[in-house]
Amino acid sequence: MSTTKRAATWLALTGLVGAAAVTSTVTAAAATAEFPLYEVKSAGLSADQAAALQRAFGLKDVHRAEDGSVTFADEATYLKVPGLDRGAGKVDEDGLATTQTQLDVEALKQLRAIPLDTAAKRAQETLRGVGLLPANATANAKHTTFEIVDTNDKAVVSVPLDTAVSFTFNLDGVPLEGAGAKIRIAFDGQGAVAGLTYSTREVAKAGTVRVLDLTEGRNRCAKVMTSSVRLTDVTYVYDAPALSERVGRLEPGFRCAGVNPDGAAAQSVTVPAAVDAALPQPDPDQPPRTEDGVSPQWTNRIDVGSEGTGPCSGLPWTANNVNGFNNQFTGRGIPVQFSWLNGNAWERDFKDPVFPGGQDHRYADDVDMTYWQGHGSPTGFSFAGCSSNTDTFLANTEARWGNRDVEWMSLFTCSILQGTAGGQSWAQRWGRAFRGLHQINSFDTVSMHSKVHGSRFGNYLLRTPFLWWNRPMKVRDAWAQASIDTQPAWVVWATMGPIGNSWIANFNDYFWTKGPVGPDTLPTVGYWRISGTS
Repeated sequence: MSTTKRAATWLALTGLVGAAAVTSTVTAAAATAEFPLYEVKSAGLSADQAAALQRAFGLKDVHRAEDGSVTFADEATYLKVPGLDRGAGKVDEDGLATTQTQLDVEALKQLRAIPLDTAAKRAQETLRGVGLLPANATANAKHTTFEIVDTNDKAVVSVPLDTAVSFTFNLDGVPLEGAGAKIRIAFDGQGAVAGLTYSTREVAKAGTVRVLDLTEGRNRCAKVMTSSVRLTDVTYVYDAPALSERVGRLEPGFRCAGVNPDGAAAQSVTVPAAVDAALPQPDPDQPPRTEDGVSPQWTNRIDVGSEGTGPCSGLPWTANNVNGFNNQFTGRGIPVQFSWLNGNAWERDFKDPVFPGGQDHRYADDVDMTYWQGHGSPTGFSFAGCSSNTDTFLANTEARWGNRDVEWMSLFTCSILQGTAGGQSWAQRWGRAFRGLHQINSFDTVSMHSKVHGSRFGNYLLRTPFLWWNRPMKVRDAWAQASIDTQPAWVVWATMGPIGNSWIANFNDYFWTKGPVGPDTLPTVGYWRISGTS
C-alpha cells in the first residue's frame, strides 16, 4: 500500500456516524449504545517510514524502537536552558562530586521561539508530504516556557524554550488518547526540530460493541475510583495503550474525572465501556508494614524510594507503575530503599520531623530520588481512602525536603505545580520545601493515570548509550519525556527548583553517575520553573 493511501486509513475515521454525536443528554435516555471496534492493522512505523520522517525534518538520526515508535532529541537544543559552568561545587552528602551551573539570565532574555501557527503549519505539511499525517489528527501548538521569580515572587524572566506541536486524535469524533496515539514535534528558536515523538497505530473498523450509556458509565467509574473521589465528569474515549502492549483492537472506554476531598482535581482514570467488560483487578496487597524505630542511615549510598496509593484511592494501575519505576533501578544495581503501596503508603513518610509524627528523614528524604503516585492538588497530595498515618494529606507547608538527602522529588500526581492557586503562585506554595532539594518534578494540570510512566522515567534517567543515541537524559528532561510519552496532549508537565547565590541552580542535573549534578542549593535568589504540553 502506498504511503499516501496508508495515511488516509491511519486511525480510520470510518466508524458509525451516530457515535460521534453521542452526548450526555442523548445517551442517558438509553441503557446502552453501540460504538465501533477498531482492529489494529499495524503498529508503529516501518524502517522505511522512519527514514522518510528523518529526511523530511532534516534530522541527523532517529531512534526506532522494537515496537515501531520513533523518537528524536537533539542533545544540543532539546529543552535547552542557557547556563555557565562555574566549576566544582561542595561535595554531596553521599560523598559525590558536584558541578556548579549558573543560570545565564541575559542569554535567557534573548531567547525567541517561532510563532505557533508557523510551527503547526510546518509540522502538518512535512508529515503530509511523506504520507505520515493521520487523517484524524489535529495540531495544537504551544510554547514550552522557562520562568524565574525572585524570593518575593516578582517575575524576573519568562521565555519560550521551544514551540511544541502536539497532535490530538479521534475515532468518529470520540477522543483517542494514550501512549499509542502520540505525535509531538518541538521546534527550536531557529525553526529546526529539537525533539520528536511518533507513536501511532493503523486501524480499521471491525464491527461494533454495545457500551453502557453515560449514566451507567458513571456508576462504573464510581466502582473503580471509590468513595475517596467525587465524580464530576464521565466521557467516552478510546484508549490507545503503548505500542509495546501489542493489542489487537481498540475498544471504547470511559474517562472518569473527579475531585479529591479538598476539592482539587483527581488523577483521571480510563475504564472499559463495553457492557460485558471486566473492571481492572487490583494486585494483591502488600503485607502490613512494620516499623523498627531505627533510622536506616543510608545517606552514604545512591538509592531511591517510591510510594503510591492504588485501588484504595481509585487508581488501579499504581502498583504496575511504581514497580516499573523500581525495576529500572534494581535492574541496574541501584537499591530501592522502600516502596510502600496502598495502606502502607503513609503521609508521615513525606513530612518533616519538625511537625508532629513526621518521619521523612527515614523515607522520602533519606534517598536520592523519591517517586510518588496518587491524587494531588496545588497544596499537597492525598492518602485519603488508603491510610491516615499521621493523617490523610501531606500539605505543602509540611514539606521540608533535602535537609537530609533527597535531591529530586518526583510526584506523579495532579496540579502540584499549577501556575496559581488560592492566590499563591507555584513558588509561594512550594518554595519553602527546598531545604537542599534540587527539583520537584510534577504537573501544572490534571494528569492521567498510567501504568508505564514510572518505567519510562527511570529508563530515560539511566539508559545505556549506544553509538550516537540513547544517552541518559537530564532529570527534568526525563520527566518531561516520560510525561510526553504517556499523557494526552492537553496535560502540562512541570519542574521547579531553587536559585542560590550567584544564580547557581540545579536545572541541568542528571541522576548520579549519569552526568553532572549540582550541589545542594538554598533559594537565596529565587526559583525557576519549566513547563510544557505533552
